[in-house]
Amino acid sequence: MIEHVNDADVSDIIKLISKSIKTCIGVLNAEADSLIACSVDEILWWKCHQESTAHYIYRVDGKVVGTILIKDFCYISNLFVDPDFHHQGIGKQLILHALAICKRCSPQSTVKLNSSFYAASFYQKMGFKQIGNAKNLPGGCIPFECAL
Repeated sequence: MIEHVNDADVSDIIKLISKSIKTCIGVLNAEADSLIACSVDEILWWKCHQESTAHYIYRVDGKVVGTILIKDFCYISNLFVDPDFHHQGIGKQLILHALAICKRCSPQSTVKLNSSFYAASFYQKMGFKQIGNAKNLPGGCIPFECAL
């Protein structure tokens, strides 16, 4: 079930992000720690900009197994699904929910995100188009866009 994030969820989200990065993104431990820190920074950004963001979790049997952050209603960040729950439609539900929020709230006609190499094919299946070259960063950084 998709729910709004509250402060009590933050530690579970950080654990989810850490597990997802360390399991799915093929990088060294130091690089994984850096990616995790960047994702935690996004959560801190959300806490300071809640008027222009939407942050959701997906919960199964009381456990946080997915998360997504929408920044300025036109940029998707921090989509993570627990690797034990991959291929169950959770990421798809979170993306579709985020796109509906963006369509309703954004002054923009598109929503953008940066993808890891690992998740690029998922975003393409969801209708996102690559809009630039991948940056040579740990795990990859591929810019995508989707029309609203």
